[in-house]
Amino acid sequence: AGSDLRSGRVVNIQTAAQLQVMLVEPTEFDEVKEIAQQLNRKITVVLNLENCAPDVSRRILDFLSGAIFANHGVIKPVAKLTFILTPSNVTLMGNLLNDLESNGFSIDR
Repeated sequence: AGSDLRSGRVVNIQTAAQLQVMLVEPTEFDEVKEIAQQLNRKITVVLNLENCAPDVSRRILDFLSGAIFANHGVIKPVAKLTFILTPSNVTLMGNLLNDLESNGFSIDR
């Protein structure tokens, strides 16, 4: 059940440096390990928890907060139930959300 991350596609954002961003919409806690592995690979993750039960969302956020902490990264909310998780090699600045939207992501603001 955990190997079927919805919309788990990686998109290259054209910037001064190449940035890989993955949009994930987990519905089960079993999917969290694969998301953490993306962070370990230095891939930025946009995490949408809109289709996830509140108790599962909390567990997912708790687990990924630990993964982010261990990787010296950052987790920031970008919408009500959507977060951006950046590894240590990525600094959020400027208008990253517009860059994401122009590359096919739909971000609710």
